[in-house]
Amino acid sequence: MGQWDDKFERAARQWESFRLPEYAQSDRVLGRIIEDKAREHPYREVFQFRDHAITYEQLNQQINRVANGFLALGIKPGDKVALMLPNCPQFLTSWFGLNRIGAVSVPINVALKGNGLAYQIDQADCVALVASDSYLPALDAIAEQLLKLRHTVMVAAGQPVVLSAWPGVQSLDFEALADRAETAPAIVVDFRDLATISYTSGTTGQSKGVMISHHYWYEIWAQAVKYSQYTDDDVLYTGLPFFHTSAHGTTGPAILTGAKAVLVERFSASRMMDDCRTWECTSAKYIGGILSILMKQEPRPEDADNPLRLMVGAAAPKHLWHAFEQRFNTRLLELYGMTECNSCLVNPMHDRRAGSCGKAISGYDVKLVDECDNEVAVGQVGELVVRPQRMYLGTSGYYKNPEASLELFQNLWIHTGDLATRDADEYFYYVDRKKQALRRRGENISSFEVEAVLNAHPAVLESCVVGVPSELGEDDVKAVIVLKDEHSITEVELIRWCESRIAYFAIPRYIAVRQHLPKTPSERVEKYLLRNEGVTPDCWDREAAGLVIAR
Repeated sequence: MGQWDDKFERAARQWESFRLPEYAQSDRVLGRIIEDKAREHPYREVFQFRDHAITYEQLNQQINRVANGFLALGIKPGDKVALMLPNCPQFLTSWFGLNRIGAVSVPINVALKGNGLAYQIDQADCVALVASDSYLPALDAIAEQLLKLRHTVMVAAGQPVVLSAWPGVQSLDFEALADRAETAPAIVVDFRDLATISYTSGTTGQSKGVMISHHYWYEIWAQAVKYSQYTDDDVLYTGLPFFHTSAHGTTGPAILTGAKAVLVERFSASRMMDDCRTWECTSAKYIGGILSILMKQEPRPEDADNPLRLMVGAAAPKHLWHAFEQRFNTRLLELYGMTECNSCLVNPMHDRRAGSCGKAISGYDVKLVDECDNEVAVGQVGELVVRPQRMYLGTSGYYKNPEASLELFQNLWIHTGDLATRDADEYFYYVDRKKQALRRRGENISSFEVEAVLNAHPAVLESCVVGVPSELGEDDVKAVIVLKDEHSITEVELIRWCESRIAYFAIPRYIAVRQHLPKTPSERVEKYLLRNEGVTPDCWDREAAGLVIAR
């Protein structure tokens, strides 16, 4: 292990001497924090995109140019702008540029297609869209549904840039948008102002837009620094997508501490550890599937010789926990949370328990309740409910969805819809989803939305979508189909039907065609029966068939 033998001890000493900069409540505004860092450390590198490094001063200047570009388009404080971009510098400068003028960023999952894509852009009242021109085919298909959109700003995937050509919508190149003055706009943003609308996966119905204020973002960043014990000596790594809040557990803490973040386009099992060695990364983000995939890689003599002292994330398979730490000479820090209550449970750094998603140490009260909201006893299964201990911590609700907001905050506690148990030492252990949701390779999938696409096929009478255990951890998608009388369809035809209508990661791996679905007397499908039976002999397997789907 050589030079990395003492990495844990050195990190502990650095944390003991580090003092996290404190910002007054009124200064907990994203643009204000970045401006402060640019004054304090203008030439320090904050982000690394492959071979391209960005200093705090350069970041601040680029944000100002983009912010002034948005103002020139007529974007005002409170306006909503969708961001449909891969991991790239333009995502961050657009996000922070919008927030600098009091506008609201709406990150969009780049795999979305069809009505699901149109719904999020329209429901958020987006007046502008910043997108990679590689996503134009999916956007062109739903352009007529985007009646509130006035501008598109296209980021070139190649050269030259391809602009949208939608009637009544102005389109321009991102480079033209950002060709503005570096002077900070004279707009005062309040810490309580809305900064981001982040859409859920739509676990039991239509996706909901989680409202995130400037102050809530600050809390997410500051708490991540504390439970991960980040300092200005850290180099943080992520390949998780920017349109998910989990990726900003890397970008935000780097800004707040004066550290550096190494950001790559996407996770690569063959490249990740080499990346971390190249840039001397001390921490990396994971989801459960990432750990399984890394463990399936052929062992290499240098596996343990890496600078990573910590990997932070969720859904680490218990059976891999100790083997992973030993093989890669690092430590896993497990979290639990939702966009609505980010990282409400954390495994304490120096008292971690394999298999636990943590304790309530980051500003939230957490308990388990039964269906009547009565707290359950130690060891019993209950729904996780969460309550912030401080003002402006957590979401203020769902955008333009008061009914769902009231349901979320039932009895003044955030109801997560997830089931867990708790031991006598207040460690929580995740059990299952109460909601009808699946999780595959880090992506939350709505069974409701997948079923809607399947049921729209002329040959399908009804369907049920459940998750079955994947060999890589988390779920694979299984669909049970009932066909209409005198109709037939092949599994390949069903997959191709889904391919243009839902995200690739939501397309079923397994398909079983049956005569009927199991139902209760009230005609509700008994999904648990289909989930519990797993992969049955009548399941056609897309991967075994060698069918490749487009992304």
